[in-house]
Amino acid sequence: FAETAARFASETQGATLSAFLAFLEAAESEERGLDTGETDLVEGAVQVLTAHAAKGLEWDIVSVAGLTKGILPGKTNRSDHYLGGLGVLPFPLRGDSVGLPTFPYANAADQKGVRDALDAFTAGWAAHGEREERRLAYVAVTRPKQLLLCSGFWWSEGNVNAQGPSVFLTEIASACGAGAGIVEHWAPAPADGASNPTNAEVARIAWPLDPLGGRREVIAAAAEQVRASPGDWSVANIEHPVVRAEAERWSYEVNLLLAERARNQRAHGDAMEVALPRQLSVSQLVELGDDPGALAARLRRPMPVRPDPQSRRGTAFHRWLEQRFGSQQLLDLDELPGAGDEGAADDAALAELQAAFLGGAWADREPVAVEVGFATTVGGVVIRGRMDAVFANDDGTFDVIDWKTGRRPSGRHAQVVAVQLAAYRLAWAELAGVPVDDVRAGFYYVRDDVTVRPADLMDADGLERLIVALPSTVDVQR
Repeated sequence: FAETAARFASETQGATLSAFLAFLEAAESEERGLDTGETDLVEGAVQVLTAHAAKGLEWDIVSVAGLTKGILPGKTNRSDHYLGGLGVLPFPLRGDSVGLPTFPYANAADQKGVRDALDAFTAGWAAHGEREERRLAYVAVTRPKQLLLCSGFWWSEGNVNAQGPSVFLTEIASACGAGAGIVEHWAPAPADGASNPTNAEVARIAWPLDPLGGRREVIAAAAEQVRASPGDWSVANIEHPVVRAEAERWSYEVNLLLAERARNQRAHGDAMEVALPRQLSVSQLVELGDDPGALAARLRRPMPVRPDPQSRRGTAFHRWLEQRFGSQQLLDLDELPGAGDEGAADDAALAELQAAFLGGAWADREPVAVEVGFATTVGGVVIRGRMDAVFANDDGTFDVIDWKTGRRPSGRHAQVVAVQLAAYRLAWAELAGVPVDDVRAGFYYVRDDVTVRPADLMDADGLERLIVALPSTVDVQR
C-alpha cells in the first residue's frame, strides 16, 4: 500500500489526498482491487502478515493466531451467494461452478421441498466456505521450518457469548497428541451463563503518558532515599556483587550513549537536518529563500495557528475585494488571501484601504479571474498557491496582480518576494495555455497606489534551477 501511495504521488501532478482516495475507490469498484504486494523475508525480524501473503514463503518459527470459531474458519453469510445477495453472479454462470454448491429446486414438489432444497444449498455453501478456509489454514500452518505455534481464545472483547476453539485448532491438537506435552495449555470451557471477563475490565489511560506508569511511587521513593543518603554512590563502592555487576553494565551503556551524543555534536553542532517536503506553498517557497532556518523549524514542529487568522493576517481587505468582484471561494488555511504578506495591514485599516483602492489605478479594471487556486510542478516539487486577480490586456497579454496592504519591501527582501510572482506567472501561463512571455505579474501596494512589476522575473527554467538548487535538507536548532 505504501508503494502504491508513493507511486501515485510521484506520477500524478498536484496529487491530493482526495484524488488518492478516489483512485482507491475506483480500483476497488472497477478493477477488483489493487494487486497483492509481494512479501520479502526479513532476517532477524518479526513479520506480521496474512496467510494469503505468506504463500510460498517459509520462516523458522510461525505463530498462527485466531483459530477460533467464527474467525478461522469464518462465518458464511447469505449475502455472499446469489440466492441471498443482490448483484452476485449466479453460480451456474461462474467459471468455477463445478466446485460450487447447486440449488436442487427442480425435484421439489411443494414449498417444503423448496425449503429443503434451500437448506441443502445453504449447508453446501457453508461446507464450501470451510473447504476454502481449510486451504488457507493449510497455507498458514505449513510455513514454519522448525516450530509451529497455534492458538485460539474463548472470549473476545465486546462479545457476550464464548467462542472457543475452531475445528482447525481442535484437529491440530488431536493430531499432535495432548499426552505428548505438545499442547501447552487448553483452557476449559466457561460455565453456562458466564460473563465475558474482558467486558468487566475498562481500559483507562492518562495523557500525557507516564513512562513509569504504576511504578512511579516506588521509583520516586527510591530516588528520594538516594538523595537523602550521604556517601559516595560510585559503582566501585557497591558491595553486593550482583548489584555491582548490573551497575557496571548500566554505566558502560550510559557512557556509550554520551560518547555517541558528543560525536554527533562535534559533527553537526546543535543543528539537525530537516527534509523538505515535495509540496510547498508559494509562501513557503518565499520563506525558504528568505529564512530557511525558520521554515525548517516550522516543518520540524508544526504548531497550530491561533483561531482568529482572519484578523491576525489582515484579510478583511481581500475579502472585500472578493465581494466587489463577485467571487466567493473556499480557501485552505494556508491559502488565505494575504496569508503570506509580511507586515500586512490590520483589519482595522479596512476603510482606509478601501478608499485608497477606489482612487487607485485598478479600481476601474474588471479581472477575468479572482482567487485562482493552482498546483504546478517545478523541478519535481509541487508548488501550490492562489493568485489574487488576473486581468486581460487589449494586446492579448495578462497581468497577474497580488494585492499588498503593507509597505513596499526593499533590498534583498524585495528580490526574495519576487519568486512569488514568478510562480504566479508560470501557473497562469499553464492554466490559460499561453506563453509565459505573454504574462506579466506585479504587486499592487494599495496604500501607495503603486504597481511593482519586476522586469527580471524568472521563467520556468529559471524557477526550476532555483528549486533544484535549494537544499533537500535544512539545518535547524534542536
